[in-house]
Amino acid sequence: MGYLKFDATEDRPEVLMDADLSIFQIQGNSTPEDVNMVYKPITDWLDSDGLHLDHCQCKLFFRYLSTSSHHMVYNVLKKLDGLYNQGRQISIEWAYENIDDDMLRLGLDFASILEIPFEFSPRN
Repeated sequence: MGYLKFDATEDRPEVLMDADLSIFQIQGNSTPEDVNMVYKPITDWLDSDGLHLDHCQCKLFFRYLSTSSHHMVYNVLKKLDGLYNQGRQISIEWAYENIDDDMLRLGLDFASILEIPFEFSPRN
């Protein structure tokens, strides 16, 4: 099955996904000019290799998200929610810097409109 990895840059998060090892991680800043360059490969991966995820705690840790990235992250979460609703054991770990109330609120907003379980993890 496929493996997807991007290294983090100043405006793009690190991405690591491996269905064989049940790994789904996105972390860092997300402020790219073209959000599709970052998030289209992720949604494509979910549509193909992600279908093989039977169980996974998907780890998301954003230091900053642009407005256009909010929308794309929501699209990724909707796809994960769809897998969860098909009976897969998938959950979200939404990590945030413990002083970042805005990022916590964003995660809480996403959790309130999706069925997939969220766990919130403050980090120093």
